[in-house]
Amino acid sequence: MTLADRAIRNPVFAWMLMFGLIFFGGISYNRMGMGLMPDVDAPVISVSARMEGAAPEVMETEIVDQIEEAIMGIEGVKEVSSSARYGRASITVEFVLSKNIDVALQEIQARLAQITRDLPREMDPVEFHKRNPEDQPILWISLRGKKSLRELMEYTRDHLKDRFQTISGVGEVFLGGFTDPALRIWLDTQKMERLEITVDDVMNAIQMQHVELPAGLIEGRRQEQNIRVVGEAGDVKEFENIIIPARSGGGPIYKTLRLKDVGRVEEGLADIRNLSRT
Repeated sequence: MTLADRAIRNPVFAWMLMFGLIFFGGISYNRMGMGLMPDVDAPVISVSARMEGAAPEVMETEIVDQIEEAIMGIEGVKEVSSSARYGRASITVEFVLSKNIDVALQEIQARLAQITRDLPREMDPVEFHKRNPEDQPILWISLRGKKSLRELMEYTRDHLKDRFQTISGVGEVFLGGFTDPALRIWLDTQKMERLEITVDDVMNAIQMQHVELPAGLIEGRRQEQNIRVVGEAGDVKEFENIIIPARSGGGPIYKTLRLKDVGRVEEGLADIRNLSRT
């Protein structure tokens, strides 16, 4: 005899069974643990690639396609999504829940190490990040003031970021819309033509003189001291006084020629390609 037949012949039994299910179901529902943001450690890895000045089409064909082809052969890959922008690309790899995230990261690193020769030499080293929905930013703080944009950037990088990172519970501080301070050199083409100086001459002079190098050790009977050549310019005035020693074609320069003789140097920011609005 089935349950339906017994319920038809004994309606009281059917009603008691139904009320019992409703009663115990209500108790179970009230005692059920619920979380608005449950702790879900999804095995997701993000791969970031950068190549300065590369168009999105170049990033896709030369980098993204190569990385995707290598990753697709890894066991446990559930989904691969990518995006290519000017100068950078991002590939997101989602694995099945049973996949160990640390093992997956090692497998991706091993696969990409095998295709290093196929990637452009001009690109920066590939970066890997383990992603978790709980790691998304939960607090954004904006900074504004009457100072210049360069001063705000320097203050944020040198002071605010360090203070926020030392707060208990802070895992990472991300600077949105941040641009590194930089020096800009505006060359005068007429002066360069008159002095027979090219852009390569200026770049070679900066690379040779705006640098700090180790100079060895001075050893004594009881102590030894490190020696370094302090060659980096500390401010705009020192940078303007960098000497251009020679021409790229090998022609000699018979008088002292400095950067300020062929252009001007000013404090500024690197090329702004990211904006943050509040």
